[in-house]
Amino acid sequence: MPGRYLGCSLSSKGGRLRLRYRWGQTQKAVALGVRDTPDARATWQPLVAVVGRLVRAGRDPEPVLRAAVAERRESGAVPAAPTAAGPMLETFAQRWIAQREVLLRRAEVKKLRHNVGRYIAPRLGGLRIANLAPADVRGFQLELLTVGPPLAPRPRVGRPSPQQPLNVKTVRNIVKTLRAILKAARREGLVSADQFTRLFDLEWPAADFPDPDPFTDEELARIQAWFDRATYRVSWDGRIPWPAFAVFVYLLAWSGMRPSEAAGLHWGDVDLEAARLVIRRSRHLRAYALPKTRAARRTVELAPETVRRLRALMPLRVTPEMPVFTNTNGLEIEPTVFLGHFHAAQRALGIRVRGLYSLKDTFVSRVIRTPAIPIAWLEQQTGVAYATLRKHYAKWWPSAMAASPFAALVPSIVPRQRARGGTRRACAESAEGIRQGEWGSTPPAAPPTAEDFSGSARQEPAPGGPECAPGARSRRRP
Repeated sequence: MPGRYLGCSLSSKGGRLRLRYRWGQTQKAVALGVRDTPDARATWQPLVAVVGRLVRAGRDPEPVLRAAVAERRESGAVPAAPTAAGPMLETFAQRWIAQREVLLRRAEVKKLRHNVGRYIAPRLGGLRIANLAPADVRGFQLELLTVGPPLAPRPRVGRPSPQQPLNVKTVRNIVKTLRAILKAARREGLVSADQFTRLFDLEWPAADFPDPDPFTDEELARIQAWFDRATYRVSWDGRIPWPAFAVFVYLLAWSGMRPSEAAGLHWGDVDLEAARLVIRRSRHLRAYALPKTRAARRTVELAPETVRRLRALMPLRVTPEMPVFTNTNGLEIEPTVFLGHFHAAQRALGIRVRGLYSLKDTFVSRVIRTPAIPIAWLEQQTGVAYATLRKHYAKWWPSAMAASPFAALVPSIVPRQRARGGTRRACAESAEGIRQGEWGSTPPAAPPTAEDFSGSARQEPAPGGPECAPGARSRRRP
């Protein structure tokens, strides 16, 4: 049965292959310069698909086509009678993922399988690794950026998803997966070092990263109040309150932890007397794993109200292996499942729906706007490097702001006045005070609430503000 016409086709003239397509009202043909053999047709077929999709999308494929043909001729990737051996890209990729499955987090394995099965295999999976040319990778990149991936199979119910281009960040992640696969192939001698370098010599448009989306003080207070009074259906007693959900939301909003880190907490990781906890694991997709990054394995300090809520949540007969947060079935809480409750709360309150990471954005943005709190403490608290904080939270970064009422809740982390020795000594003294855990040992008179972040700022100097950032130099007065 003949295949479906893709908007472009291969034909033979004088025993040589050429690529034909229609642009506007003109039929065009491009000579490929190779003999018409089954292997040559199979090698050029991915480029046929790219040109066809560009034509259907209303984009002139000639610049891409000319560059691809010229590059293949120069590199000699398609000889007249190719005899390359070795595994197909899809076969090697599936074997590589299976070997690394025990070494990676479940979420990472799921992402690798998705990138290979949804994007890489339909476009490049039928090519042998030895036959890959830079034009293949560049055409793959351009197709995802301008046209989009091949359409998924039509669903049994509902309308099929339209074919749309992917954003730059998503395409970068897909190409990163392809790069990791071919890097493993290079270690096995299937790809030369020179070929690997040429394959990924790509140009990228500027990426548009989404900005953090924190809650306002009033929104955070309403969400917390909703979870404090919400009831949930259980099998043994109708509908009852579930304090674990309320404490889970409060901890994320007042500690800077990731949802997977909070879901992976055990009671053996929590020290309520010292008002701190240790992040040793994360939980995602119903499986425990190591934290997301090496810096994510850290000690997190707790606000007094967080300590009070956790103490009230602690079971009477607690063991170190017991999870801190459980669902209504008594099992470990799953962030992806709890997200449904979090969205329902925002819809019920008439708040624009956001994800759980917005709670971390709320904490970070509030702390950054408090210059009295050193950035070194925020790096330790969140496990995020200074450069990343500055990159994603630049709009909240203070230039010369006064301290906010939040500083009164954590008097131990307010940096001391600058002594002789300049900024570096002041930052070191502030960090030393943080390590000693004075925040939890001197609780404020009243437990903190979301309103404590708001109010008029005090006009006080902030000696430990942005100038304590890494790389800052101490400046002497004239």
